Amino acid sequence: MKKRRVHLRSKKTNKKHLINTRDLEYIVELVLLSGYIKNVDPLSLIISSKVGAGKTEIIKQYRNCRGVLFLTEATAYGIKSKYLDDIASGKIRHIVVGDLLVPLSKQKKTRDDFIAFLNTIIEEGVQAIDTYAQHWSSDDRAVKVGLITTIAEPDLLRKSRRWFEIGFLSRAIPLTYAYSLPTKMKIYRHIATSDDISEIPPKKFWLPKNPVRVKPNKHLNLRLIEFAMQMEKWQEVYGFRRLEQLQTLLMANALKNYRLRVTREDYDKIMKLSKYINLDFNKI
Repeated sequence: MKKRRVHLRSKKTNKKHLINTRDLEYIVELVLLSGYIKNVDPLSLIISSKVGAGKTEIIKQYRNCRGVLFLTEATAYGIKSKYLDDIASGKIRHIVVGDLLVPLSKQKKTRDDFIAFLNTIIEEGVQAIDTYAQHWSSDDRAVKVGLITTIAEPDLLRKSRRWFEIGFLSRAIPLTYAYSLPTKMKIYRHIATSDDISEIPPKKFWLPKNPVRVKPNKHLNLRLIEFAMQMEKWQEVYGFRRLEQLQTLLMANALKNYRLRVTREDYDKIMKLSKYINLDFNKI
């Protein structure tokens, strides 16, 4: 009689079924939609929480979405040599890196080059490269792309001052969260009693095929100034970039709701979500 071979698999808790991460996912979706708004730069996002909080699971759901390049590992040289043409054509509008510490675990020069490259392509854009190893040109415009990634809370806090100094952390929206005691107890009970090892499947949500023009609302943009100035207190830089990012979030929310004009509904929604747009690690 043949013995049945037993395959042992480590239990990895699917936290999405236990907790309400909808607000966090909604912000990720707004950032992805920003890549499809005319005359607006794609937004960037850094998600942070404690180790094991399911950060990578949240963004991994969007790995198959239009315009997304999902990378586990990356270097500045690798992106420049392989993906710049696709970024220039609009085929790639966001680079999603599962865990930022993976590309930052390399030698100092490699990781410094990576952050410097991201700094450039997120905001100023890349128009021409002429080095010993690479030659590339977009001819008539600077090529830009958004970044979505995650980093553990201790690593973000340790690096935040330096990243603010070089402008990296002000170029990306910080999205932070923590688990309340009731949420943690749900997860503990699930680990103790469940055999669920299923991985979260890829998520589909609507993205336009081509960039769309969304009309901003100047009155509502003016109301964002106070919030942007409040952010100066913890980010140690002027809030000008943050104001522009908030304005883009308003337009992205309008587009998500199939509207081509920003309304008060968009402002109210972003103010509600702003609970997580900081370094406060507010609880779910």
